[in-house]
Amino acid sequence: MDNINEENIEELSAMDRNSESSRLVAPNNTTKTSYLNLVSNICALIFLGIIMFCCFKDGVTLFSFHPTLMSLGWVIIMTSAINAITPGDLATEWMPIRLRSARHWVLQVFGGIIILVGFLIILSNKIINDKPHFTTLHGKFGLAALIFMLSTMIGGIGALYSLKLKHYLAPIYTKLIHASVGLVTFVLGVIAICLGLFSHWWKFGDALRYTCFTLVLFIMLFTILRPCLKIYFRVKERFENAN
Repeated sequence: MDNINEENIEELSAMDRNSESSRLVAPNNTTKTSYLNLVSNICALIFLGIIMFCCFKDGVTLFSFHPTLMSLGWVIIMTSAINAITPGDLATEWMPIRLRSARHWVLQVFGGIIILVGFLIILSNKIINDKPHFTTLHGKFGLAALIFMLSTMIGGIGALYSLKLKHYLAPIYTKLIHASVGLVTFVLGVIAICLGLFSHWWKFGDALRYTCFTLVLFIMLFTILRPCLKIYFRVKERFENAN
């Protein structure tokens, strides 16, 4: 949620306009296109197709929608949201920064709704079948990912209006904190999905299991690699400037 609106831009001094906060999303003309996100999207579509096949091959149940929605939310939409503000993204590199930021938070909200619905479905399914809640690592990591997701989305409001909050915390730090926590949230969601592949639900063979596991790991790696590097260089640059 790295949106910088016109009113905020007017508030920036000449020094601020050249600071890290104005370059959190790198200008399109200085960024080389990365095809990692394209590979990640292809892997995500293949993974979602496999999960949907496994969920609905024997019929439709309430539980069938839980893995499907969680995969759609975390692996498809959340990755697209992160990619939207990643420099060099093939799908969004032509967009101005404001449009890329808007795409980011719209996808975040949409993905968050889908994930929340998927969570409510499994919660309802366990209540209906009188089963215990959050007793497995899959369930615990899933709950942690949901809590982090809601916290990150609330924190995104602070990142969106970081310039208005500059008297309390420098915009660069607001955005870096939001980006860092967002990546942790995404990794927690991916871990929960990976653990789900090794839960009692999976009865589709080891070959398909490890294919899905490999796809998810590739998706996570290709999605977080460039944002992690961006955060690292911004922090390094900040410390160098401070010294």
